[in-house]
Amino acid sequence: MSITILKQRLNQSVDKFSEPAQMHNKFARPKKLIKTLELIERKFDDMENAQPIEEKIVNSILKLEKHGTDYLTKRDWKNLAWSLSKKLLSYEDKMLFTFKGSELIEQFSKMEPDLLKAVYFPLLYSYFAVEQDEINKRPNNWIGLRNILNTNRSTLFQATLRPKKWLTTLTDHPEVLSLDPSKRFIHDFLHNSDDSRVSSQLESLSIAPNSWFWDSLVSSSIKSVKTMKEDDYFKVIPRFLLLLEKNPIYTTAILTALLERYASTSRRTLVHEALKYVCLTQWGNPQYDSAAGWRNVNPDTRKMVVQWFVRADLEAFFTVFGISADVRRFNYWMRFLKQVTLSEIFLNDQAMRYPTAQQAEFKKNNAGRFKKIVGKSNASNAFMIKIGGFYIVEFSEMNNATYFYRKLPYPPFQEKTGKVEITSLKSTSQAQFYLSHQGAWEKSFDRRLQELGIFPD
Repeated sequence: MSITILKQRLNQSVDKFSEPAQMHNKFARPKKLIKTLELIERKFDDMENAQPIEEKIVNSILKLEKHGTDYLTKRDWKNLAWSLSKKLLSYEDKMLFTFKGSELIEQFSKMEPDLLKAVYFPLLYSYFAVEQDEINKRPNNWIGLRNILNTNRSTLFQATLRPKKWLTTLTDHPEVLSLDPSKRFIHDFLHNSDDSRVSSQLESLSIAPNSWFWDSLVSSSIKSVKTMKEDDYFKVIPRFLLLLEKNPIYTTAILTALLERYASTSRRTLVHEALKYVCLTQWGNPQYDSAAGWRNVNPDTRKMVVQWFVRADLEAFFTVFGISADVRRFNYWMRFLKQVTLSEIFLNDQAMRYPTAQQAEFKKNNAGRFKKIVGKSNASNAFMIKIGGFYIVEFSEMNNATYFYRKLPYPPFQEKTGKVEITSLKSTSQAQFYLSHQGAWEKSFDRRLQELGIFPD
């Protein structure tokens, strides 16, 4: 092979491996190096946008008051931008809402683009770091700050070679600086199957937990519940419950909206276990007048949730805590479901100490809604429902009668301890009357209840 031919083949090989596609195939991407670079950039961004200590902010304010703007450094201007979000010792309100804040807004509105670039993020932070009540009192400075951010947003993005994530989010969602700041975020939250992207975007803006923005986002989202289609509503319930978990200050508003909307749907008689559990955890048992949280919803809505618990109690009693499923008694009492205003389950020592998996799950989801039977180690489990003016007590074993009481069969102090004596539930002397389950007992029960003015739903 001649040198000329060898050289020709070598050049061909060099040209081949110099093509971008071939280089991509032959050389692995430096993933670790790229990841390290991203970490370094993130740390640098955090340092660049870190809030200064209050002492430095105060020093910059004093410097401005003593020497004027000509002696301020870029760092001083950044400190002054951060000061708008602070309530300093010598001021009654946050700096943004003071006369000094008005002067600073005026200065920032006239600032050159290069210097404004350095203070834009702390100004953005200050814009979000106030509460709605503060804005309502003195809105002018806050509106002025929004105008500064709006006017310079596009210019800043175009002048930045590698925009930070917060700047990209602000560019993709310019509405956050508008009169309707949460519109697109609400749409993504309600209709996007993966809301991690929304969370990531909002996180990049470093919005303070008590910001007016969250009030806007939550209140607007809640308002949308009232008008959305029924199928869409049921799909977003888990999202709102997650929002409630992450932002507990909105518990009342979210639960009220979800429950009122649920009561107006065609599925109101169907129990929503997750919603029911959150309601019990946050507001307590809707069957008790002492549960103040339930005053936030209409009586009819509260009645709907009461029926959820009654249905769950009846199903649990006859299938989970009964020796065997007693379909006849379950079906009988379900005919009066809409009239039941109180239900309660009483568990014996076996169910309390050695529950089955189903029993343990029921107890977990109904904490505070069941009591322990004491006074007899082998006592049956029992349940009580209130219909009209009567408390009706049933037992899990078939050889027990059903007892009807005019008043709560156990003393109040027993209710507070979570324990009830078996003799309080099974008392022939205190009961108004009692009926046994023999033969066609349903007919005899119906006749007696009708005498009391109680009829099936």
